[in-house]
Amino acid sequence: MLGKFNLSVAIAIVAGLAIGFVATTFVYSRNLLRLPGEGPLQRMDRLLKLTPAEKIQIGEVMEDTRSKVQEARRDFQHQRRKLLLDAYARMRATLTPEQQRTFDRDFVPPNFQQRVEHQQSATPAPDSH
Repeated sequence: MLGKFNLSVAIAIVAGLAIGFVATTFVYSRNLLRLPGEGPLQRMDRLLKLTPAEKIQIGEVMEDTRSKVQEARRDFQHQRRKLLLDAYARMRATLTPEQQRTFDRDFVPPNFQQRVEHQQSATPAPDSH
């Protein structure tokens, strides 16, 4: 009985490995997945059969674009942080001192608290006409 069970398990493992091998071969041969460790430029080179000049030019475009995207991301994060700080400071300004303590504790991210308080002290109080 135990011998039949071991044989069944061995057949199942071999069948699984064979199916996995066939499936991965199919997927990679149809370019449905990238090869592990293959970057976009290497994939373009492999699929488009780039000339050396094309490969250099495309690589330069990619590098130039990468630095511009990183710069745009930094600018966006800075602008977003600035907008959030302003919003927190404006909300905080409408609250009583007791409400401000609760607001600071429960709603303002810890890394923003000092900046919000500083921005609030630098902002003139609104007119109470």
